[in-house]
Amino acid sequence: MMTWHDRIREAREAKGLGQKALGNLVGVSQAAIGKIENHKVQTTEILGKLCEALGIDPATMPEEAFGNARPPQRRAPQPAIALPEYARDPAYWAAAAGLVGDVPLYASAEGGEGSLIIEREPIGSVPRPPSLQGVRDGYALYLTGESMVPEFEPGDTLFVNPRLPVLSDTSCAFFSSKAEEPLALVKRFLGATDTTWRVRQFNPAEEFLLDRQEWSVRHRIVSKNFRKG
Repeated sequence: MMTWHDRIREAREAKGLGQKALGNLVGVSQAAIGKIENHKVQTTEILGKLCEALGIDPATMPEEAFGNARPPQRRAPQPAIALPEYARDPAYWAAAAGLVGDVPLYASAEGGEGSLIIEREPIGSVPRPPSLQGVRDGYALYLTGESMVPEFEPGDTLFVNPRLPVLSDTSCAFFSSKAEEPLALVKRFLGATDTTWRVRQFNPAEEFLLDRQEWSVRHRIVSKNFRKG
């Protein structure tokens, strides 16, 4: 029966290596290789190196032959997990991440002094416009109030991108961080100081300052749907 010693000799000869050349590859003398091939040792801590140099799978060698140097452990192949058919469609993951499909629509009611009381839960959804394609957390507001006429009129649906940087002279939804109920203002952003936002409304035409601590959140309005009727 062929032993592990014989397999070392056979693999060496198949590669056209002499005992000295193999010894040089693994850092031992020709004599050490000779002892292995002549069955004069029963264990050797260089067996792992020999297997690597000769292209032998160490898992096919007897474990006790490695001595104190344990052979590399072969990992059992992990079974492939079959994806369900729906999960193979990139559109599924895009929809799950909120990047495609409809966006939630929030209703508003006039809250006094041009502010809007925003419903805590969406009243429905509306088709995602091109300006919100691929935008996570985009949403729509159903506008009431006339302070931004003619830019926005009561009944318009405003589409909001909360991830887009706010630029000067763009319209925004500002949200209060101090009100007990969700309170918002829709105004044109003009500029800022360390403590205030400078904004404009159109009806009546007026520029004024908002306290940044109170109106701490601002989201950029990127498009609208005109009211119907």
